[in-house]
Amino acid sequence: MEIKYKMWLEKDGEVIAGNGKVGLLKMIDEKGSIQKAAEKYSMSYRHAWGIIQKMERRSGIKLVETQVGGKEGGGAQVTSQGKRLLNQYDAFRKGLDQSVASKFKGAFKK
Repeated sequence: MEIKYKMWLEKDGEVIAGNGKVGLLKMIDEKGSIQKAAEKYSMSYRHAWGIIQKMERRSGIKLVETQVGGKEGGGAQVTSQGKRLLNQYDAFRKGLDQSVASKFKGAFKK
């Protein structure tokens, strides 16, 4: 047996971030593009951009800066505040995973 669980962040009852949304932000940071990140998650650019806008509106944090295309091409990057949120989320999730695993082992010893 193994433990599986879901965790997400909310503000005023609205979801700000969970593993999927955080994964999208990480992919934007890695690829430098909302379009490329969206393709990696098999979603449209419009859907990915909508997710980002909701996260920003609900959290009150500017997460992604975009640059309109042209000769040099467009792109996107996660802001310093966005990277801080990603780091906080990852640190919290890692600690939570360890705690949940420990509690699970204690409750379901073989």
